[in-house]
Amino acid sequence: MARSARRPGVGYRPGLFNAADSAGILLGIAQFGFGLPLFLYGVHGMLQNDERDGVLLVVGAALLVSGAITVCFRRRMRVPLRHLVLCWMGVMGLLCQAATGDQAITFTFAWTPSLLALIAFAVIPAAQSLFYPIIFIPLSLITLAVHPGAAPADVAMSALLMLATGLGLTWFARSALLAETDELTGIPNFGGFEQILSAAMRDAAPTELLSLVRLDINEFALVNRREGLEGGDAAMVAFVTGVSAALPATATMARMEGDAFAILLPAHTSTQARDLLVRIQGQVAGFSAGISSRDGDESQTEFFGRAGKALFEAQRVGRGKIITHGGYYASPSAVRDGLRNGEFFLRFQPVIDLATGVAVGAESLVRWQHPTRGLVSPAEFIPLCEASGSIQVLGQWVVRESIAEAATWRRLRRWDRQAVSVSINASARELASAGYGDFVLAECAAVGFPADLVRIEVTETDFGTDAADVRANIRVLRDAGVRISMDDFGTGHSSLSRLTEIDLDVIKIDQSFVALITPDRDSPVADLTIKMAASLGLDVIAEGVETEAQAEWLRVRGCKFAQGYLYSRPVPSEDFVARFLDLRSTSRS
Repeated sequence: MARSARRPGVGYRPGLFNAADSAGILLGIAQFGFGLPLFLYGVHGMLQNDERDGVLLVVGAALLVSGAITVCFRRRMRVPLRHLVLCWMGVMGLLCQAATGDQAITFTFAWTPSLLALIAFAVIPAAQSLFYPIIFIPLSLITLAVHPGAAPADVAMSALLMLATGLGLTWFARSALLAETDELTGIPNFGGFEQILSAAMRDAAPTELLSLVRLDINEFALVNRREGLEGGDAAMVAFVTGVSAALPATATMARMEGDAFAILLPAHTSTQARDLLVRIQGQVAGFSAGISSRDGDESQTEFFGRAGKALFEAQRVGRGKIITHGGYYASPSAVRDGLRNGEFFLRFQPVIDLATGVAVGAESLVRWQHPTRGLVSPAEFIPLCEASGSIQVLGQWVVRESIAEAATWRRLRRWDRQAVSVSINASARELASAGYGDFVLAECAAVGFPADLVRIEVTETDFGTDAADVRANIRVLRDAGVRISMDDFGTGHSSLSRLTEIDLDVIKIDQSFVALITPDRDSPVADLTIKMAASLGLDVIAEGVETEAQAEWLRVRGCKFAQGYLYSRPVPSEDFVARFLDLRSTSRS
């Protein structure tokens, strides 16, 4: 559930007061703001011997005390307590209005329900905030109208203005509610769930149980094709109804998009969440699910992302599976221990010039031989390292070792052979760390390796960030001659116009598009990428080349470089030297 960097500001935004702490502060300030003027006004009236203002004095003092209590216990200000405080403020406003019915100030108190509705809109869900203008504005009008000293014309004017205000506030609340609700199913949408999850994580202590489920309906596209859109919509509603009916009252189900859903389960372990899903599976259409339980003080993005990774694994294993993400074994301390113990090592996959068949570089790929888990796939531990923050520790080691190995290749290779580059993968978190570019250049200088032989590879998704540090690091690297590659091109969401805006030298075609190439079939995406890169002056490397037919197809269409099992699997540095640096022609694995 990650978001692009926002410009800092103090303006209101949806969800600003979702957390108990911020909601308690706002409610406390509101009571102070209402109570202090009342108290001072009451004191002034009493000094003028106007006993009627004694009520305002008492109400003001009561609001000051309740405001102080609210602020002191702000961390416990869950939604039910917020309703209690709001109703207390509403009743106090009506009491002040009744006590001053024959004074001009009573019309000031008649407007307090409107202010109350605004505060309610900020601190409680939009659907529940509608209660306050609907109940308290009519009560205020009735209180104003039944007072013996009220003039009909004044009451009528106040009624019109308050009605207009109430309608406006109701419209705003309903608009917010619709923006947070899925139109088809009536449950929260992605935006609504994001706010609910944010509030739940901020309100709950790190030790409190909280589980998150992400699930997809199996083969729902077939339902749409077989039953039509109306039939698909009916099936979707039936699925949501069935799941919702089986969930505990404290759970929240939301529709993320299409046939993807999320369920928040407070006070549930991952085992309890799994047992619940197993029971539900027999009652509704088939689905695959991923589960994560909150791990310490991890962020919302990490919590949500782990459930997503578990769902991805469940879908990869097979339909109807439920996978639990067991937490982070790739913490910074674990990675440091692993580096000290020699658990991490590098493998190198050659990058081949399709015109000559010569290796012009190699991509450095890290591997982890875990002491208890065995050889762990990078697809598993790299996301965990990114989520836990240990990717920066690991990334620095990879940069240092990769450049050191490449410097060794340079010393071993004959002077008349083409220089060999080394490609190093970098995550958005690494690039966003201040000084990353300077660190890479310092490692090059330390071993005497030319910076223009270093390639930094960043996935297309990571290029979506606008963080200033990312752009600054890329600028430092490119100014020194380091080339920047967009990895896995075609799998993210970059617009064509964005390719002309970012600092980029190389596009790597994702292997999923290369795999489509057969003697009888083309890959339109790969073909388009090659042509587009040529028009932008960018080099192209095709990943995952496994057959001579694929290599020839790419070469004919202008792709200059390739890597894949056709040439070699990732191998140790010494094997790469023996097979690709001493010979002009490439070896086949």
